[in-house]
Amino acid sequence: MLYPIVGYSNYASILWRLHYAKLKFHQTAPLPFDRAQVQPQTELFCYVIKQLNSRDLAFSLVGIARNVKQRITAIEESLADLLIWNIFETNKIQDFEGQLHLWTVTAHIVLVYVQNVCIALSGILNTINIKIASFPGSIYGTGRDWLMWLIGQMLCHVLNKNHVKSTWSDYLVLLDLIRTLYSDSQPIPEPDYRDFQSVVSVAAASNWYFLTTRVIPVIAASTQSNSLPQYQTPNALYLHVEALKSLEDRKLSSIDDYRFYISWNIVGNDTKLNSPYMDTLFKVYILNTSQSIPASHMSHNVFGPSEGIPYRSLDAMSAHVKCLIARQYYSDIISKNLFNPTQWSMVSPGGVESFARLLAYPEVEQDRLKELLNLTDTIINKNWYLGAHLLAELFTFRLHRIPTSIRAQLLQQFSGILASPLHAGHPQLHCAIQNLLLNLILQFNCTDLYNQVPKLIDSKMLQSVFTKESEEINKVFILCIARSFIVTGSESMPVPWCTEFLTQILQITPHGWSASTLETMPTFMAEWYRAHPINDIYRDIRARVDDDYKKLTNSASLANEQEIVKHFSQPTNTTCLCVFLKLTIEDRPLRSYINTFYEIFKNLLTRSMNGHYRTLAEYILREITLQQNHSQTFMQKYADAVVLMATRYNIIQLDRLLLILFLRPLEESKTPYVHILFYFMINSNTLSEIIKDFGNIARSISCDIWSMKNFHEKFHCEYIKVSFYC
Repeated sequence: MLYPIVGYSNYASILWRLHYAKLKFHQTAPLPFDRAQVQPQTELFCYVIKQLNSRDLAFSLVGIARNVKQRITAIEESLADLLIWNIFETNKIQDFEGQLHLWTVTAHIVLVYVQNVCIALSGILNTINIKIASFPGSIYGTGRDWLMWLIGQMLCHVLNKNHVKSTWSDYLVLLDLIRTLYSDSQPIPEPDYRDFQSVVSVAAASNWYFLTTRVIPVIAASTQSNSLPQYQTPNALYLHVEALKSLEDRKLSSIDDYRFYISWNIVGNDTKLNSPYMDTLFKVYILNTSQSIPASHMSHNVFGPSEGIPYRSLDAMSAHVKCLIARQYYSDIISKNLFNPTQWSMVSPGGVESFARLLAYPEVEQDRLKELLNLTDTIINKNWYLGAHLLAELFTFRLHRIPTSIRAQLLQQFSGILASPLHAGHPQLHCAIQNLLLNLILQFNCTDLYNQVPKLIDSKMLQSVFTKESEEINKVFILCIARSFIVTGSESMPVPWCTEFLTQILQITPHGWSASTLETMPTFMAEWYRAHPINDIYRDIRARVDDDYKKLTNSASLANEQEIVKHFSQPTNTTCLCVFLKLTIEDRPLRSYINTFYEIFKNLLTRSMNGHYRTLAEYILREITLQQNHSQTFMQKYADAVVLMATRYNIIQLDRLLLILFLRPLEESKTPYVHILFYFMINSNTLSEIIKDFGNIARSISCDIWSMKNFHEKFHCEYIKVSFYC
């Protein structure tokens, strides 16, 4: 039986609609189904549950909205099965890194689910308790420790949510589970607190101590009950619990080992108790104690710690502690100091890196997303492009669970920067935002795209996204719309908004598609494009390039460097990259031309470079497809010339050129030549040497990058190749 694709299309889950309690397919008549079709689809549901970003699809499978207040026991039981499977799987994994990866991924999955109203952590733990009790023997090994670590990650964060009415039974379930798992008669010795493994080893004792000293007494006091349950500490955890009691008397002026994070995790919501830990952490990794102030708001001088909070330390913290740190950093550092030039030195590199690392955790991402949107709006309104560049990188590489409405808002905000003439001198910002826009578009859910795009078009939220300089972004968006029609089964149903949208995009950026691409598009879209052909504006590109090439090499045509720069800097002339490629292919001495071309590129606006890239792509395509002799030497020569332009002369970005190349409309008979050119490019000697050089440097650096100080300085000193125009 086919399984749904997790994280690709929620609409596909309608084909697998299950009963929310029985996990059986809905059947309205006794049709002659196979026996497997009428049984509970536990395997199918577990297949979905155990994958990242599966929450929306899982809720869609059982046909229940995420905000419903009805408990879904099927999801709770599936998560319990996943955790039990992890326990036994962990005991088979000898490598600690493998264990950490397994449980970190599982923690992200479970935490995303239990943050919803209809999923209770106590329900998952109760199911685990019942199933473990039926096992013939006791469960030993490190698997039980990792389970306790996972529970400790979310205990304070989830069970203290406002929508959860905590009772004794919710917490006593965990105490019973700990007693069942840790039935050893002899106390477990204390671990080495200098090792991260110590956090996992004492996780059970931490959960026990947190519940019996922080949580249950508070519940008893709030309910004015005198019958507080008495639970004796299990013998196996006696030494660990006694050690936790002694941690409260430790001085918190420094972070010596993992006891700092272990003791912080059991503090809970008490602001007074959290304050010393927060002050110490900020002093070590975030705050700048220097009194010096940068000369300007855009100064490249940096102050304060350069090392962010290590990932191992973040993994040692509970979800509640991580959210506290992110909230404190945003309120005390970003909001107060980011837009004040006299206080900008407070924003240290270590603090920025720490905040970026925190955003990789789903609990922090969901907690801070709205504030990041407000921050983005403020930064863009103030035209602070250094901050916009930072946020573009954060949204591109760190945030993964962005809802459709917020994704559209980000598209609108960042595309406004590309349309602004003020960013023309920031090519790196331009590339970062283009990458962000492409990522935001490609990650649109097919169902949401199909349902939400008409609303977004009517509200004109996407109006600023599609401009005449963004042909590639426009074409990628159209491909995503075509995909959404196909995946949702609507390719045979033309809709008015789509044809109107295609007309609008065609007016902004005239474009076409190859015959093979049109065959895979929905029928009505393919017919629309066939009815609206465009003129070939590049039909004379070879003649124009040859003409400019002759002008450049003939001293009588362009007498001096100023005339050359003026000629190639005209807005209507986009042949300079093509001429440079021709010079490279014909082995002309470039020493006398290279500085002139650099002056030309300095005069070009960042937005206009897209036009130069398209002209270069069309010129390459016509040269390699119109050539009668497609020998290996010929293709290798072109590939080497393109690679040299990107690596030795640093005037183009290889990834941008490849994107444009593969989006150009080509006849099916000519498409293989592009693939052959790409093959020769990635196998060229020049690029291979650079990759090998980069690999040697990467191998010489420790895998624990976060534990190194001044990593960026070390890396850039050893690998000094930089791109001129990237």
